Amino acid sequence: MPVIGSETVAKNIAAFGGGFIKHINKSMEKVRDMLDKEITYNASWQDHNLSYLRKIGYPYAKRHGPHGMEIHDPYWIVHKQSGELLSAKRSGIEEGSMNFGVLKAKAFVAIDENIVPHVLYVIWGTSKMIPRNFMTESLNNVKGPAIKYLQDNLTDFVFKFKPVSQ
Repeated sequence: MPVIGSETVAKNIAAFGGGFIKHINKSMEKVRDMLDKEITYNASWQDHNLSYLRKIGYPYAKRHGPHGMEIHDPYWIVHKQSGELLSAKRSGIEEGSMNFGVLKAKAFVAIDENIVPHVLYVIWGTSKMIPRNFMTESLNNVKGPAIKYLQDNLTDFVFKFKPVSQ
């Protein structure tokens, strides 16, 4: 039995699906920007230089406790020294796709430890230095606003979609 209007339904599905994936990709770029900005902020503090940190007794030393000396809050913020850490930062998105009704899309910000191996010591700590995982903490700071942005943005897109009628 033929379905009346099946071409119109197919056009609407294609228009919505293709437009939705493009919209997802634009939205993920915004999320990537949010995360990139937060990581850059948390890894580039300049209120204390290396000579000052040395003078006050290496505040990130484990001998000062699990969070080091209380020179700032939060304790995991990283002071910019050479700029190598941020120069090894890269970010991007993996474009959205829909398979069997499951939507996948990714935004990422990473620091290449092949370029700056000491980032692993900063994040995980050493036998003498406390860990300061600014990557995970930055993600935690952005997660709530990013989820809200995606929910609001994608809901608006769905409700503003104008289907083709016969």
